[in-house]
Amino acid sequence: GVEQAAEAGKGGLSGKPIRARSTAAVREVYRLTGGSVPIIGLGGVDSAETAYEKIRAGASLVEVYTGIIYKGPTLFSDMQVGLRRLLERDGFSSVSEAVGADVRGKAQ
Repeated sequence: GVEQAAEAGKGGLSGKPIRARSTAAVREVYRLTGGSVPIIGLGGVDSAETAYEKIRAGASLVEVYTGIIYKGPTLFSDMQVGLRRLLERDGFSSVSEAVGADVRGKAQ
């Protein structure tokens, strides 16, 4: 909460420190809405794996901010290749099929 943000320093928290909490929030909003609204996954997205975590939790869009700062523009092509590999591994033919899979109990 507010106390935790104050302990972290001025400006609050972003990136990796909020990754698990933001993914849990995405999962809960997806569950509550039945996936009927677009959800933007954010917080600690710096790879295909972390983007896929948000997608499987229910995000139909993923915000990449801190990751691009630290990894540069090649992050997007790396994420595209990595997401394709993860989707194939789990038997999905598109990102939209994977959205909310963890909540719906689909595939791995």
